[in-house]
Amino acid sequence: MMSSIYSMDLLNLLFKNSNDAVFFMEKTDEKYRYIFVNDAAVKLINTNPCGKTIEQVIPSHLAKTIIHHYDLTLEQNKQVEFEDFTYERMNVRKQRTTTIPVTQDGKNYILAITKEVSMSLDLEDKYLFMRSLFSNSFLSTILVSNDLQLLEANTKFLDEFNIQLEDASRTSILDMPFIERKMAKRLKSYLKRAQLGENIQSKMLFFIDKYNEQRCFTASFSTLTSNGDNIAVFIILQEITEFIKQGQALRTASHGLEMFKNAINSFAEVIFTDADGNMMDVNERVIENTGYTRGELIGKPYHFLHSTYQSDFGSTSYWHNVSKEGIWRDEVCNCRKNGDIYWVDSTVIPLKNELGDIEQFLMVQYNISSEKKLMSDLYKIERNFRAITENTNDFIVVTDRYGKIKYASPSYTRKLGYHEEELIGVPYDRLLKPECVQLWHEALNPETIDRVEEQKIELLLYKKDNSTIWTEGNYTLTFDLANHEITEIVMVSREITERKQLEDQLTYLAYHDSLTQLGNRRKLYKDFPMLKAEADETGTCLAILYLDGDNFKQVNDLYGHDVGDEFLIQFGKSLVRSVRNEDLVIRLGGDEFLIVLTGLSIYETDRTAQLAQIVGRIKENLQIGWMIREAHFSPTASMGLSIYPKHSVSLDVLIDLADQELYKAKQSFN
Repeated sequence: MMSSIYSMDLLNLLFKNSNDAVFFMEKTDEKYRYIFVNDAAVKLINTNPCGKTIEQVIPSHLAKTIIHHYDLTLEQNKQVEFEDFTYERMNVRKQRTTTIPVTQDGKNYILAITKEVSMSLDLEDKYLFMRSLFSNSFLSTILVSNDLQLLEANTKFLDEFNIQLEDASRTSILDMPFIERKMAKRLKSYLKRAQLGENIQSKMLFFIDKYNEQRCFTASFSTLTSNGDNIAVFIILQEITEFIKQGQALRTASHGLEMFKNAINSFAEVIFTDADGNMMDVNERVIENTGYTRGELIGKPYHFLHSTYQSDFGSTSYWHNVSKEGIWRDEVCNCRKNGDIYWVDSTVIPLKNELGDIEQFLMVQYNISSEKKLMSDLYKIERNFRAITENTNDFIVVTDRYGKIKYASPSYTRKLGYHEEELIGVPYDRLLKPECVQLWHEALNPETIDRVEEQKIELLLYKKDNSTIWTEGNYTLTFDLANHEITEIVMVSREITERKQLEDQLTYLAYHDSLTQLGNRRKLYKDFPMLKAEADETGTCLAILYLDGDNFKQVNDLYGHDVGDEFLIQFGKSLVRSVRNEDLVIRLGGDEFLIVLTGLSIYETDRTAQLAQIVGRIKENLQIGWMIREAHFSPTASMGLSIYPKHSVSLDVLIDLADQELYKAKQSFN
């Protein structure tokens, strides 16, 4: 029972005829219940709420704001004022409410007095109204300034496009990530028109949401004014993404269904049967392929078309099994009216009524006679291919475009020692010696692939035991001309190890002296350009040292030619021991030798010291000598020297100059 201070009579006396709406609320169980309202309050909310809670009377989005301020009033235990908007029949009303806390007998009350405030047309009031109206709407709303800054957006829009309003306020809306460049132009045009006062409705816009998905909206643009000036543009967005998708899907489905129907009639036989398998209808393709008329087929059991009587297809149990399994597919041999047979890939689909009972069967059949013949021919080709490859000594390999082995003939396992499973799927270059890998990769990546030509290639292969064999092969590249790329490489090779060994021997003999095994004049002319290039690159000099054994003729005369030959062999070995590995020792003929000394200093003093050291070793080793048939030989030699590039850059000139120096040395020796 209320105290006489706050009795109904007193409240009526004070507020009944007030133009302001007055509410007296009691808080019980965390809810606010109306105890008293005056006539102005009843008019404001269009009902007498006494005895009810706020949630039972006021819409939830408005009740939430009111309850928040009531709680704040009791929490602070002081008067609180707040403003809100109501919207009715296209009229906007703005109220300012004053709340006063009342505590009596341990109970909490709220005295709320609401005054209607006349609406000004300034930007703030309009904006606050729109935000309160759309904050929880299913529509997305945004407010854009005249300089195209995003002033505000409701929670729905901010969340869907992952926007932080404090960051967005520093960026033009046209530069924000949810707007594509093409759409930015369109949006800018609409905003400019709206700023000029044009009422723009139902314009389609596409934005990119936080999941990088395109969303479609219809947009309406209206201006906010202050003192007669357009201050900002308010945009209301209604999403129509799903409607667009459904429309596209419907058009696609309709078009696809028509295309499917035409495709089926063009390439497939279509047969409808009743539940027992008797033909009820056929398309023109069936009539063309079988040679029967429609009248000759309608009413006949489906197995009437089979090349031989197949009891399974005509039996009741067969159709029962198809009904139970749902969809059946197999290859079937049919017979034309003239007796010719043809193969079809047949799919049987049961068609059910609304009760789930099968009323008909739909059969779709594709003629696969050519495929069956092709598979038969391919089988024969493969059988012949296997017979050839498995009984040949040639190496036959097929790789994919990246060089991975798809097939390797048995000769790879017989001659290289690998098992088949060790080869399939392995890059072919793993079988190759390093010096051949680049050659193989060049074969995989030709400069042009416009022409298909057989190419030759020599490759050095590892056997499983790490020994090697040489192969010479012819490879062909298979191309996908549509995509302009290699699809396979086919290579047929044979072993040429013995031939390569013979070639190596012949090459060696061509460049080496048959007696001493030292390089000959031909090797000198082959290797000198490389030594000269290396000297130029490193900034060093070369020396041509021309040597002639002294009194060699006496060895032949006293001991014979066999001892003379062995003498020359040991003489050459002594020279090799005296110089460095990178120096080149050549026998020119008879007892004449030539040494190319490398890596010498360009400074004459240092170079002279280097040459003196090398010449000293040569003389020392010759003096130590060697034994031949119990006879000891410690010969001497005359030498002539020329320097590259000091004396010449021509090998012939350098040899001639060294020879002249040798001649002078011989004269002084004699």
